[in-house]
Amino acid sequence: MKNISSKTGEKKENQFISYMKRMGHGIMPTLSKLSKAFLLPIALLPIAGVFLGVGSAIATNSADASFGFYFGSVLNKMGDVCFGNLPVLFCISVALAYTKDSGIAALTAVVGFLVMNGMQAALLHTTSVDQSTVWVQYLGQNDELKWAQLYTQKGDNWVIDWNSLGFNLQDITQYVSASSEQAILSGDFISINSNLELIDAAGSVKYSLLWINNIPNGLITSNIGVNSLNTGVFAAIFVGAIAAKCYNKFHDTQLPSAISFFSGTKLVPIVTFVAVIPLSFIFMFLWPYIGIGLAAFGRVSGELPGGLDSFIYEIAERSLVPFGLHHVFYAPLWWTNAGGSIAEAFTGANDAQKEAFVAVWMSNHQDMFGVVGVSESVHWTVNFAAIQTYISTQRVDLWQSMGDQTMAYSVIANSNILNFTDLEKLGLNIGRFQSGKFGFMLIGLPMAGLAMWLNVPKENRKSVMGIYFSAAFTCFLTGITEPIEYTFLFLAPWLFYGVHMPLASISFLLAGLFKTHVSMTVSGGFIDYIVFGIIPFFGSNAMSAKSCFAILGVAVLMGPAYFFSFYFAVKYGKVMVPGRDGSSDVQLATKADYKESKGQNLDGSKKETSSNSNEEARVEKARKIIEFLGGEENIEDVDACASRLRVTVKDGTKVDKDGIISLGGAAGALIRGNNVQVVYGGEQEAIKPRIIKILGEQRKAKKAK
Repeated sequence: MKNISSKTGEKKENQFISYMKRMGHGIMPTLSKLSKAFLLPIALLPIAGVFLGVGSAIATNSADASFGFYFGSVLNKMGDVCFGNLPVLFCISVALAYTKDSGIAALTAVVGFLVMNGMQAALLHTTSVDQSTVWVQYLGQNDELKWAQLYTQKGDNWVIDWNSLGFNLQDITQYVSASSEQAILSGDFISINSNLELIDAAGSVKYSLLWINNIPNGLITSNIGVNSLNTGVFAAIFVGAIAAKCYNKFHDTQLPSAISFFSGTKLVPIVTFVAVIPLSFIFMFLWPYIGIGLAAFGRVSGELPGGLDSFIYEIAERSLVPFGLHHVFYAPLWWTNAGGSIAEAFTGANDAQKEAFVAVWMSNHQDMFGVVGVSESVHWTVNFAAIQTYISTQRVDLWQSMGDQTMAYSVIANSNILNFTDLEKLGLNIGRFQSGKFGFMLIGLPMAGLAMWLNVPKENRKSVMGIYFSAAFTCFLTGITEPIEYTFLFLAPWLFYGVHMPLASISFLLAGLFKTHVSMTVSGGFIDYIVFGIIPFFGSNAMSAKSCFAILGVAVLMGPAYFFSFYFAVKYGKVMVPGRDGSSDVQLATKADYKESKGQNLDGSKKETSSNSNEEARVEKARKIIEFLGGEENIEDVDACASRLRVTVKDGTKVDKDGIISLGGAAGALIRGNNVQVVYGGEQEAIKPRIIKILGEQRKAKKAK
C-alpha cells in the first residue's frame, strides 16, 4: 500500500511539474511579445526627447513673445505631446504586436481606448457641498467684492489655513455681490447656499466615481481629451490586448447575408466596442484603490536610504535582460505612480520639506514671482500654497505626471516653473530608475570589452579587434549592450549574473546616492546623456551641476571596476571569449565576418556591391535561418525587437542554434520551450521581413500542390 501511495504521489508531483512547465512555456512567448510591443512607442522617445530638451532650452533663454520663444515653444510642445499621449501609443503598439502588425487592430485599439475612457468620463463628477460659511475680505475700491477665501482665526489675526482649505471659491461673486440689499462688510461671516466644488489641499477639485468619493486629483487626467482615470499605460495595455484578441478571433468571421456588410474586419471594432465595457468597470472599481496603493509604494520606496531603491531595481531589471522581459518590469516604475508622482510629492510633503522647497524654489525662479504670486515678505506657507495652486491649475500636465521617466520629461518641458533640484526637497529623486545606467553604458561595459580583448592571445587580437571595439563604441554611443553582454552571457552565464549584474546595480546605487537626475529613452548611451543631461543643464537650468556631472563621476568609478573584474574573471575563469581559444572555427568565422564588413571575399578580392548581390545574400541568409529553425512547418510566428529576432516554433528541439550562429552576425541564441530569441543587435530588422516573405511564398506553394 505504501509503495502504491508513494508512486501515486510521485505521479501527481510529476504531473504538476509538467503542467507548470507547459504554463511557463506558454507565458514566456506572451511576455516576450509584450516586451517587444513596448519598443514601438519607446523608439519614438529619442526624437521626441531631442525636441523637448532643445525646445525648452531655446524658449527659456529667449525673451517673451520673441521668435526664439515661439520657435522653442513649438519644438517643446512637439516633443511633449508624444510623452503626454504614451498610453494610446502603447495601446496601439500592443494591438500591433499580437496581430502581426494589423492596421485594423490598431484602429480598433484606439476605438476601445476611447470607449473605455468615455464611460469613465460619463460617471466621473466633482465632489460638492451644499453649504459653506466663509469670511469675506474686500479688495479694491468702493466696497467692491473681488474675492473671498476660507479663513480660520488663529489668535487675534485672520490667516489662511491652507491645510484645511476645503472649497473652491473662485466663482464666489456669482453668489454674493456688493449690490445686495443687505450691506456686507469686510470681516463678516456669510453662508453661501450653493454647489461649491470640494477641493483638495492643493486647491484642485476632488472627484467621485460611482460610490468612491474624494478621489485625489492626481488620479484623474485627460486621455486624448477625455477626462478619466489616470492609469498610466496599464489600462492601455489591456485595451490593446483585447483589441488584438478580437481581431485574431473575428477578422475573418462571415455573418448571415442580412448583416453581411459587417463581416470580417468591420466586425472587429464593433466587438471590441462591447468587449471593453467590462474592462472599464473593472478599472473604475479597482483603480482608485490601486492608484493610491501604487502612490504609497512610490513614496515609501523613495524614502529608502542611500540609493537602495535604485540598487534593488537594477538587480531585478538586469536579471531579466537575458529573457527579454525587462521592459515589462520597468514599465510601471517609469510610467505609473509606482515610480512617483508630482501631485503626491506636493500633497504628501511634511512642513520641513515644504519650507526647504520654498527656499530653493525662490532662489531658482525669481523671474516667476509675479506670475505665480509669491513674495519674500510673506510666510513660507503662503508661498508654498501659491506655487502648488499655480502648478495644479496652470500646468496641469506637469501636476498630473507620474512615473520616473514621465516626470523627468515633464520637468524638462516645464523647467521654468519647476526643476529637479526643487523636487529633491519634496523627497522626489527623479531619475532613480534611469540615471544609474549611464555609469556602465558610457565606460563600464566598454572597459569590459577591452578586458576581454586583452585576454585574447596577441597573435589573434588584430583579427578580433574590430568586433570588440565596434561593440564597445556602440554601447558608449547608443547604450545598446547586447553585442558585449551576450558575448559573455552565452559563454559563461556566471559572468553576467556574478560580475556584470552586481556592478550594474552598484552603478545605480551610486547614481541614487548622488541624486543624479539624468533621464534617458531606453538605452543610456552618450546620445541620451547629451539630450537629457547636457542640454537641460546648460539650456534651461533644469538640474544642478552635481546632478548633470556626478553621473560622469560614477562612470569613471565603474570603468576600472569593470575592467579589472572582467580581466581577471575571464583570465582565471578560463572563459573562451571570441579569439582566445585560437580554434580554426573561431578564426575562420571571425575572418569571414571581418572580410564581409570590408566588402571583400575570403581571398581578399573585392565583392560585388550591387544591390541585387546584397539582396540575394540577405534572402539566402533568411532562407538558411528558416531551415535551421526547423523549416516552414515548424515556424508559427516571426517578430523582432530592438536587438533580437523572436520566433515562436512548434517544436523547440528542432531548432539548430549552432547553425543559426554559424551564419554570422548573431551574438547568441536563446531557446526556451517554443520561444526562440536570436541576438543580432540591429540586423534583425532586415532579416524579419525577408523571413516572413519567404514563409509566405513557401506556404502559398504548398497550398497550390
